Amino acid sequence: MHQAVDTKIEDDLRSWSREVLEVPNKYLGGMPACPYAKEAWKKDKVLVLETDDIFDSTINYAQFFEDFEKELIVVASFNMPEIDEFNGVIDELNRKLTDLHFMGFHPGYDAEDAELDFLSDNDWVGSIDEDYCMIFIQDLQTVVRASDKLEKLGYYKVYPESEYQELVVERKRRLQWL
Repeated sequence: MHQAVDTKIEDDLRSWSREVLEVPNKYLGGMPACPYAKEAWKKDKVLVLETDDIFDSTINYAQFFEDFEKELIVVASFNMPEIDEFNGVIDELNRKLTDLHFMGFHPGYDAEDAELDFLSDNDWVGSIDEDYCMIFIQDLQTVVRASDKLEKLGYYKVYPESEYQELVVERKRRLQWL
């Protein structure tokens, strides 16, 4: 397996989670941007890895996802591919590794670009000056179940239709194909 490099990205990501994702959000009727983040960190269910080769490492860690006993594996890299290649690989991973869900974060397309005000309207400042990209790996069934619970609470009402289709509807469709 590709060896991960020691990092400060985990500290930056943890700070963002604590200050943006886990706090009540005015856009979401007081719900946190990610209602599951706080508990996942608290129960040590998140693994953050920094690597020089984000694609190779993502594939390697995805193959052994269950062995890590985590809800979320974040593979991060300062060595960023172009946004089109990045998105293409994530789409391919979601097509080929059907029991997992892959979601990318790339500075070439951020929360502002996606019109996700509940993620971009905050005062958080990261501790790392250099841009980095991330690929989140999760169990598809777990993500869809969690998403279904949030949908019943009206969580996705603030999502632009295109983001809702890509993040919620497409995941459900993929799960039905299994």
